Amino acid sequence: MNPTLFISHGAPNTILVDSKTKINFKNITKEFKKPKYIVVISAHWHTKGLKIINPLAKDLMYDFYSFEEELYKIKYPIKSDINITNHLLEILKEFNPSIDKNRTSFDHGVWTPLYMMFKEINIPVIQISLPFDYSAKELLKIGEKLRNIRDDSLIIASGSITHNLRNVSYNPFEEADNLVIKFNEKIKTILKNGDISQILEFEKIENFYQMHPSYEHFLPLFVALGASFDYVGIGFNNEILNRAISMESYIFKG
Repeated sequence: MNPTLFISHGAPNTILVDSKTKINFKNITKEFKKPKYIVVISAHWHTKGLKIINPLAKDLMYDFYSFEEELYKIKYPIKSDINITNHLLEILKEFNPSIDKNRTSFDHGVWTPLYMMFKEINIPVIQISLPFDYSAKELLKIGEKLRNIRDDSLIIASGSITHNLRNVSYNPFEEADNLVIKFNEKIKTILKNGDISQILEFEKIENFYQMHPSYEHFLPLFVALGASFDYVGIGFNNEILNRAISMESYIFKG
């Protein structure tokens, strides 16, 4: 059975930076067998209700502005799959999912972490949306349904442990903000202990709103948690970039 991952994907140009993150993301792939397919839920596709990407999707979405020109020239072959899409529709039928035919490309919350993890991706990638009208407990239930496919798939929840863009620096290696360090360590302790009750009350965690003025980068974590059996996450990338963006990511083996 493959683990489930929560990946803090960071700024799009993280893939251009010579950092520990790139090394650690590549190395984490040694912790599991090659899956038959990958399922990703990204902070950058939130919808009303649960959606699944068009099974004909095969392009990259450059859904960002004012970054290095080099970033917009990157190509990374990636594609979805109709048979696996239909299988997911059945697995997740409790949530009445539907295919979004207009969604034909993968946002950077999908392709940038995959780009750092795999030199090439020659297996299908299926993206499901982040239903913004769902509670944390409902997102947890989506993850619970995805437990059924862990033998064949790798489930990746892509977001960020901290995501307050008002506090970021253009220098990726500027000294980390102390509040970011403190919050990062708090989440690490909660996940290491599998404390599901505390993480479900995430809004009560000290400085949560300073780390997340909006929720979308934190909520994918609940899908990763739900897909685990013991809620225990072990951090594997203790790096903070751009002063305020924690790149800490988690593997759920249980």
